[in-house]
Amino acid sequence: MKRATKSAAKLVVLENNDRISAETEEIQNRIRERAFQLSQERGHAGREMDDWLTAESEIISVPPADLTEKDGIFHVRLAIVGLNLQDMSVMASPEQMLVRGHYSQDHHSEGGTVHLCDFKSATVFRSIRFPQRIDVKSIDVEYDDGILRVTAAKQGARQGPPSRARTRKTAAKKTAA
Repeated sequence: MKRATKSAAKLVVLENNDRISAETEEIQNRIRERAFQLSQERGHAGREMDDWLTAESEIISVPPADLTEKDGIFHVRLAIVGLNLQDMSVMASPEQMLVRGHYSQDHHSEGGTVHLCDFKSATVFRSIRFPQRIDVKSIDVEYDDGILRVTAAKQGARQGPPSRARTRKTAAKKTAA
């Protein structure tokens, strides 16, 4: 059986963290406004943390991630399933990266009654700070089997011939039927 591959995420290389900070502030404002709305609906104080956590879970989905380093290269993996990659972007500065995208969930019952659905519409939002500055020209982004992989060389690390920041899709694997 052959799986179709999807195109790679948009890669935006930044000189500084200003745009990442602005994106983070915009999400924080949305969460803050929703938390306030929840507290107003409840009508009494004392559950501010619950309101914040509820608002956060309604607005964003934070994918699990890991960041490792080997031979002067940082490797980031994020588990992002069910996202249309054309709607996802990776922003990277020498100090950090931000992965952001949006997915929508329509409850398709396919003619039946939906008794349980944990799927939701949300903004995938994950910011990761690198322990050391990276060479933004070395960034490589790929996606395969629900895992977004980003690699970047440490700034000043010797890596073969100079490369350009790029994204690529991974070829579909053939599986036995």
